Amino acid sequence: MTLELFLYYFVTIVIVILGIIYFKIIYPEKKIYDALRAQGIPGEPFRPLIGQLPELRKHRQQDSIMDYFLTLCQKHGSVFLFNFGPLHRIIITDPDLLRDVLGRTNAQYYVKPPLFNTVLSPLLGDHNLLLSEGKEHERARKMINPAFYHNNLTSMVSIISHQTAKAIDQLLSKKQPVDLQVEFNALTLSIIVASAFGSDFERNPETKDILCRVLVDVLEATAYRSLIMVNQIPFLTKLPFWKRDIVENGARITGEVADKIIADRRSGKSSSLSDGPDLLDLLLSAVDDEGEPFTDQEIREQSLTFVAAGSETTGNLMTWMLYVLMTHEHVLQACREEVDRILPKGTEPTNEHLSQLIICEAVINETLRLYPPAPLFARACIKEHTIGTKKQIVIPKGTNIIVVDYALHRREDLWPRPLEFDYTRWLRDPTTGFKSKLAHPFAYLPFASGPRNCIGQNFALLEARIMLAMFVQRCNFELIPGQKIVPDVKITMRPKYGLLATISQR
Repeated sequence: MTLELFLYYFVTIVIVILGIIYFKIIYPEKKIYDALRAQGIPGEPFRPLIGQLPELRKHRQQDSIMDYFLTLCQKHGSVFLFNFGPLHRIIITDPDLLRDVLGRTNAQYYVKPPLFNTVLSPLLGDHNLLLSEGKEHERARKMINPAFYHNNLTSMVSIISHQTAKAIDQLLSKKQPVDLQVEFNALTLSIIVASAFGSDFERNPETKDILCRVLVDVLEATAYRSLIMVNQIPFLTKLPFWKRDIVENGARITGEVADKIIADRRSGKSSSLSDGPDLLDLLLSAVDDEGEPFTDQEIREQSLTFVAAGSETTGNLMTWMLYVLMTHEHVLQACREEVDRILPKGTEPTNEHLSQLIICEAVINETLRLYPPAPLFARACIKEHTIGTKKQIVIPKGTNIIVVDYALHRREDLWPRPLEFDYTRWLRDPTTGFKSKLAHPFAYLPFASGPRNCIGQNFALLEARIMLAMFVQRCNFELIPGQKIVPDVKITMRPKYGLLATISQR
């Protein structure tokens, strides 16, 4: 082959590759960007492929990633344009517009973004409540909803209390500072695993250790791949780099473990650890409108989804809540007075106790306002839709919407003293039992809203109330001085450098 012919083929290949990149990645995003800009929506400049990645990288290195989003909201207002690398987004923190995007009446226009599947399907599969869409999602949601009804959740109080008591005993035996981020994520993972899979893990603790360790490794690898934007471009996710082997091996191991547990439960070799049915029992007994149950594959994927989605989020909530208690003495004192009155020393919480923990409930809600475990979430528009009343916005098909609830929860027009931790704003009226009204129904979205909201929110709130009450009842906490406590986002929001504290017997 002559040099001229080689150069001809080389240039041709380069032109073809550049053409594919332009027409497959750049042009569709620029078209949406231009359509939204033409409607007067402000935003950051459109930069092909890299978008605002340099700014995101800089602020992450400077430990100011969430402050960066707050600054953008101050600069552009409640609706603006932003590029996460090659993919364009419209960021919305206006509650009226969010009602049109998230509300049940417009569910046919919006779905979870395809990127969600790219990130999580290697671990969870595609036939679960988190990633499925359309009729499959509607069927699964209707079948699973009863698992999170109040009467079914109350049977899991004993599981949560037992796992929390074991964790406290272990923490109290340590004579040195601990990282509460690590400890609470381990605790919430053990709770959801015990709630989902039952007595298999009491009989086989090594299996529990394997599953918990593998899930932690896979979630860390998934967060890493998201952080370096591998998951933004589908063909990159298929390359055998960037910890893909950890994700694939982890998915295989967790799948095998879950399959064995399901088989054991079907054959009567294992049972619930609670007084009533656990999540696995409820999945096995669920049927749709035609009387059809879940397949074993669906049960495996739904169970693993509960475990993956229900561990780190609640663990992060507890970490931030302990940070609040250690830095706000009056909040800790209010919790202690209530817990000491309702839960005397040596008493484990029951469902009757929990309904009386009004201050603990308020502290949880206020922590979720200032430190939502999911500080931003996304929806994808699958059919052109117009939102807004005062000023209408036409959302083109293919637009990805980011809801930054971290900023929404700090809007001065929606929250008096928005940066102040004030649990009293959530206290129920002692005579009626009702909470104070929000400034807007879509002003508070720690669990999202609408038909794709977090189905496990009642479980998470129950779990947090039990853990908070038991830790306040039994422990003293002391923050190690000199730490840098800043929020960081991978998949969820956590203290970037952990949270070191000394835990001692109260």
